[in-house]
Amino acid sequence: MDFKSHFSYKKNMRGSIVLFLVMICILTSSCSVSSQSTLYGMGGRAAYNQSLQMTNNEQMLLNLVRLRYLDTPFFLNVSNVTTQFTYRTTGTAEIPIPGFTNDNPPILGGEVFWQNQPTIQYTPLEGHAFASQLLSPIELATLQRVILSGWDLDLVFRLAIQSFDDLLNAPEASGPIPEYIPKYQSFFEVTELFRYFQKRSELQIGVKISKCPKEHSTPDKKAYLLQIAFPLGSKEADQLAGLLSGVVIKNEHYVLNLELGFNKKGKIGIMPRSILSCMYYLSSGVKVPKEDIAFGYAPTTLGTEGEAFDWHDVVGELMRVYCSKCRPRRSYVSIYYKDHWFFIRDDDLLSKKTFVLLLQLYNLQSQEVQSAGPVLTLPIGG
Repeated sequence: MDFKSHFSYKKNMRGSIVLFLVMICILTSSCSVSSQSTLYGMGGRAAYNQSLQMTNNEQMLLNLVRLRYLDTPFFLNVSNVTTQFTYRTTGTAEIPIPGFTNDNPPILGGEVFWQNQPTIQYTPLEGHAFASQLLSPIELATLQRVILSGWDLDLVFRLAIQSFDDLLNAPEASGPIPEYIPKYQSFFEVTELFRYFQKRSELQIGVKISKCPKEHSTPDKKAYLLQIAFPLGSKEADQLAGLLSGVVIKNEHYVLNLELGFNKKGKIGIMPRSILSCMYYLSSGVKVPKEDIAFGYAPTTLGTEGEAFDWHDVVGELMRVYCSKCRPRRSYVSIYYKDHWFFIRDDDLLSKKTFVLLLQLYNLQSQEVQSAGPVLTLPIGG
């Protein structure tokens, strides 16, 4: 071997060794890559979180559309999510003997193997769980907690209350779309005034629990009372008090005591909706293709002269669900059903807000019913 060949050989050997050492460093340090991938990558926690949130939204919207068509709602809850990560690296290197040619070059190779194997368990919501979560009326303590956490009282009442103090909030819409126009105007007027005082931090709301009289017993032998108070001394307060039949004056406040269900005199106190009733109520505002109504696939409500009633007047401000033959370009949530896309627009903030409230109430109802949750009793009096 001449000097020039020997020098070239040593240079190639050094290059091969350097490449081999670089490869070894990459493979041995790649364990940090796998730990990052398990938490932050495409198979990480954020990816699962976003996927579950998206499918929860899609499932709720799908059931709202089903109810609009008088189809059966069905919930498939995710009960458990586990995942197993597999990570393996290998590396090979072949250094040729002196005298190699271009047909016999140095060989350096490796393999990186990464696998994510998720296991997701689904639980159908049916039987007793279905009745408890979807058919049981929303508890007064739950409504109180939601309002005290910052939700608009008028939004909560319009969605979750079907009547209080003889004021009706389209109670017929708590089930399948009714045939005739419901009553709701006075209810809306009162809840807007409630919101007026809430925005000024002048509205107090609490739940009072007491022993139930024998003539008006409940299964747990307790009486539940929602108490709402707002200060005297303004035209808005006098206007609101004039719309309420059961208001009394105590400690310079108008006070309204609303007993859950019917009181001993047979008068309506407050009647919350169930989650399924809230869904039926909102489903009335789902827009469906005109041909589906014409062919009788979707029901409609008739006006006084036989014309189709526009439910936008009742629930349209709360949540609007549009339909289209084409998939929407930009939407908050969308689903495909009966050859059409149904979606909530991403720039429709009030619809998104109502949708989030519905999902929160749905999740709260999934908890085991607790009759005596955290209670705030107003200091104004019973």
